Amino acid sequence: MPEMFGYWDAIYFVFVFIIGLILAYLLDKWAKRSGMGTRETGDGTKIFISGEDPDRIIPGFEHLEGHYTGRNVMWGLTYALKNFFTVLRRDHTGLLTDYASYLVITTAFVLGVLLIWG
Repeated sequence: MPEMFGYWDAIYFVFVFIIGLILAYLLDKWAKRSGMGTRETGDGTKIFISGEDPDRIIPGFEHLEGHYTGRNVMWGLTYALKNFFTVLRRDHTGLLTDYASYLVITTAFVLGVLLIWG
């Protein structure tokens, strides 16, 4: 019986995996050579992710002191979807019955579409 989804050989997989490792190594070397350089040891060395300093206390996030909030990482997404999030926040009541009704309405809609066009 022929293979349904094509042919798979472990030798090809190992070959492609080794090529991927070599490319990753070369990319790492290129990035270190072309970058501005970072201090990797000594005083003053710390992680820097999207402008967030883990040693600085962010107002409203005191409980996350020493952690990353991700607010700088996700800034573009949250800014672009600000109107959408505002609508969602307005509809967020916190009542379980509201969410159950949303689930029932969505399920009825999907089943209706499936019965009509399915």
